[in-house]
Amino acid sequence: AETKRRGIQGPEVIERYPYLAGGKPETLPGIDELARLTEDAVIVSTADPFHHGIGYGTPPEQSYMPHEGGLELARKTLEEGIALLAAGDYWGYNQHCVTAKSDARDAGQVFRYLRGPMQGAIRDLTYSDATELYNQPPPTWVATALFDWQVA
Repeated sequence: AETKRRGIQGPEVIERYPYLAGGKPETLPGIDELARLTEDAVIVSTADPFHHGIGYGTPPEQSYMPHEGGLELARKTLEEGIALLAAGDYWGYNQHCVTAKSDARDAGQVFRYLRGPMQGAIRDLTYSDATELYNQPPPTWVATALFDWQVA
């Protein structure tokens, strides 16, 4: 609607949903085509990189409210994932995402494979409460982060 209001043409949007990279993004069907498509493109990816709390299977004694140690745990965990991707450790990142309960597992590996060596940083970190969504007791929440990736 905004491009129509301004009378301009928006960018071409090409959607891909990588799945089951399994630590080997280079073997995904269509990866060569995707590499060609993204040579001069902006890559945008969305994900919930850290799910935490009782509703996500974290034992109550290990569950933290966001502002009572939870966001600090999320930041530490996300920074571990950034370091794994920066190092090109796809399988390590795959396993990290299982532990972090991150749904960025496949997209993260593909993004790193397509762009090559990168350095990442968390620019913003907050959370979304999921207690009502899953009808679970608190704490049950998802970290929402804005990452900045720069080609190394």
